[in-house]
Amino acid sequence: MNAKSQISDYLLSLGIKPSCKGYRYLAELISAALSGDEILPLKYVGYEKISQKFGSNIDCVDKNIQNCISKAWLDGDLEALYGEFGNTIDVDKGKPTAKQFIMQACEKIRLRSE
Repeated sequence: MNAKSQISDYLLSLGIKPSCKGYRYLAELISAALSGDEILPLKYVGYEKISQKFGSNIDCVDKNIQNCISKAWLDGDLEALYGEFGNTIDVDKGKPTAKQFIMQACEKIRLRSE
């Protein structure tokens, strides 16, 4: 299975829908990180790359990713989400930050492909 399929399957398994604009941004960032590209710090490197690729701006990329993650926590499979991200959830927000989400997703996808 190729990396794009693994990323798509992983995001779908968590309840992140392709109809959410942040889905494409998350998939691209995860793909870049898995390929060894530098994406950190997200706001200055990762989001900049995504905003250029999709003709958007950094604030829109950030907001769409946050909305996508929030929507997953509202509508997605909570058992799967807490199983994957239980130790990375921001106590104040009740969900992981974008950085935590992306880094944890990369780690889980790497482990699944071994």
